[in-house]
Amino acid sequence: MAAVVWVPVLHRPVGVTLEPGSRVLVTGGTGFIGSHLLEALCVQEVQVRVLVRRASDVARLAVLGAQGIEAGLHEEEAVARAIQGVDVVFHLAAATRARSEAEYYRVNTEGTRTLVEALRAVRPRPRRLVYLSSLAAVGPARGGLPVGSHTVPLPLTAYGRSKLAGELACLAASGDVEVVALRAPAVYGPRERDLYRYVRLARWGVLPVPQGPERFIQFIYVGDLIEALLRAATVPGVTGVYHVAEPRAYTWREVVQLIARAVGRSIRAVAVPAWLLRGVAAVSELKAAVEGRATIFSREKVYEIWAPGWLCETATAQQALGFAARTALPDGLHQTVRWYRENGWLE
Repeated sequence: MAAVVWVPVLHRPVGVTLEPGSRVLVTGGTGFIGSHLLEALCVQEVQVRVLVRRASDVARLAVLGAQGIEAGLHEEEAVARAIQGVDVVFHLAAATRARSEAEYYRVNTEGTRTLVEALRAVRPRPRRLVYLSSLAAVGPARGGLPVGSHTVPLPLTAYGRSKLAGELACLAASGDVEVVALRAPAVYGPRERDLYRYVRLARWGVLPVPQGPERFIQFIYVGDLIEALLRAATVPGVTGVYHVAEPRAYTWREVVQLIARAVGRSIRAVAVPAWLLRGVAAVSELKAAVEGRATIFSREKVYEIWAPGWLCETATAQQALGFAARTALPDGLHQTVRWYRENGWLE
């Protein structure tokens, strides 16, 4: 993979701004989604703080005019100092791959609880906490029907269970601060690495898809997700859990053809049986364990791929937040692949 390249990405204006002079804290600001949120915030008249790990590259924060505060999510006193005087907290930091369920819980659950406890302890408290959750927290579609805010969560994976626990920790603070949790499906766009790995396979002229009946998936382009996060921070009187996604769902084969169109070449979808994917995932896990790291392609990832569908209703978010995703997957993939090429990620 090419070296990490960072240049500001120009999304269309979202038309959503925080009150001038607002003070904002962002966790996960050096990650894929967080970097796009920072770009949107730093053109507004707000003061931005970013909670960063000591090993993080903070050079881009200076470029954006954001203040980096070095602290881990488990450092309660440091987190409390970062929250002091803040109006809005965007909690995006999360482990999306881990070597064990305990590792997921340490970051996504315990780290979130530490943040929430610090937030409840400071005076004055922030006005609102915006938590970026995941569709994995509620689980896949049931009987072909999309999940909604009132669907009983049945997460498939350790990641999903840890995100649900983090979500509940945030919602438990609703009596002290306004809490808005956004559950997002697969997020893609410039700088995203997991779709990038799939797109890179396209150079062989084939892409794997799960064998068996068609499975439907929803997506959200990162620029649209940023608009949803800003609306979650600014719309008066809004609390609770909302699902944000492009309303249309796509089959795996449709995704392959849209990638083919975006990269400008013919690509064939190859149906792969579950046993083969599980075997490849097991090898990926073993290699990662030997190297002392986590892998994104695990046997739990196969569970997600083999789910009957990842669908969510979006009407509630449109009604409460005024949010509707405007980037269709064909356009979003074109923009994403173009960024990969312009920044040397694709030949």
